[in-house]
Amino acid sequence: MDKTYIDKFLIKRDLTRYKVAQLSGISQSTLNDARKRPINTMTVKTLQALAMATGETPGAVLDELLKLEGNPIINFIQAHPFLDKQLVSDVEDLLIEAHQSGLNFNNVTFNRYYDEGLDNNDRATVALNNIKTQLTNLIEVLTKEDD
Repeated sequence: MDKTYIDKFLIKRDLTRYKVAQLSGISQSTLNDARKRPINTMTVKTLQALAMATGETPGAVLDELLKLEGNPIINFIQAHPFLDKQLVSDVEDLLIEAHQSGLNFNNVTFNRYYDEGLDNNDRATVALNNIKTQLTNLIEVLTKEDD
């Protein structure tokens, strides 16, 4: 399995999940489960354990993890490899256009997606279509404001 943002965070500090479990008292299975999920679903318990093991504040740990996680929309696309290629391409083009306009999407979450149903291709397609619509509308508003 590819290294996750938690693994990358720990590698930079010469730590392992096992060592974090020893230092903080959190179970290895909790850390293993946390590394498979988006940051916005991480529990305070996990964040505190990482902070305790690294000697950093929970806020500093969260900031670093968010940087490592990257763009949540791209992460969502990568987590769903069977999405329609044209839809993915359209959203990526919109993200590029939005980025060129100075927009940042690090605060986008998929909380409702993960909390309200199964993680499957049909629901992921609906979610990505919703993102496409929102990006299109946002870019249209920005374009009108620039005129």
